[in-house]
Amino acid sequence: MSGLALSLVLLAALIHATWNYFLKRANANRTFWWVVYIITAAITLPAVLLFDSDAFSQVTRTGWLVILLSAPIHVLYGVILQTGYRYSDYSVVYPTARGTGPLITVIAAVLILGNAPTVSGWIGIALILLGIVLLARPEHSQAAVAAHVKTGLFWGTLTGLCIAGYSFCDAWAVQQETGLTPITFYFPSIAMRAVVFTPFILMRPRWREEVRELFRLPKVRQAVAVVTVGSPGAYILVLFAMTMAPLAYVAPTREVGMMAGVILGGLLLKEKLSVKRLLGVLGMTLGVVAIGLSS
Repeated sequence: MSGLALSLVLLAALIHATWNYFLKRANANRTFWWVVYIITAAITLPAVLLFDSDAFSQVTRTGWLVILLSAPIHVLYGVILQTGYRYSDYSVVYPTARGTGPLITVIAAVLILGNAPTVSGWIGIALILLGIVLLARPEHSQAAVAAHVKTGLFWGTLTGLCIAGYSFCDAWAVQQETGLTPITFYFPSIAMRAVVFTPFILMRPRWREEVRELFRLPKVRQAVAVVTVGSPGAYILVLFAMTMAPLAYVAPTREVGMMAGVILGGLLLKEKLSVKRLLGVLGMTLGVVAIGLSS
């Protein structure tokens, strides 16, 4: 994995952990992601076409099909992640989601895409996944917080399955002969997410009120702004990294964002930074170094 690809993934991980913190803090209603998708598409698609009017002329039928397949998975991911944050802790949902996602993704990348890592790469992946396991384990006794932790693990695991699904799909989009670049893939996908989400939102009796609620509270307004910029910004960096390195490396390396997540949880959400969690961070850091040395 090249130094440039590694740098892009690490920056994306930091941005990802940051916007997830704002999302958790906002505790917004279910129209949140719909509004974010609409704002993002309204800004970015005209910008892409203004910069290059022929930007989508090289996209193949397979490329458009991948966009259609990716969009609903991303929509499901957003809804499930937000639901998890409403019912459990950031420090449970986030590491569980980011842990189960790459585990499934790496297996799929090796078995289906043929991205076979080197020995150093496998060691790095194993260390990162070991760190994820340490971070995801609850800090308190099972008797004290059993229901709360189980809820977080459930929603986190469902989120991880979505992460694995869209990671594989999106890697296919930018690594295979689809005529897509990270830019021409991601922004039409955002617009398609808004389209997929629209009928489900309009069926909600209070959807207009829910949209207005998003802009009433300062915390929620901040979250809308941060997620609208941070979510696509982080993922485009990952897509560019996927054009430079195998998905089997990119997917687990993204999860060093949990280091930022642990720090944010400890400093801002007053969550405990135990020895176990710090060991998890150390394992992930060593894993990133091993992956970086595998190129």
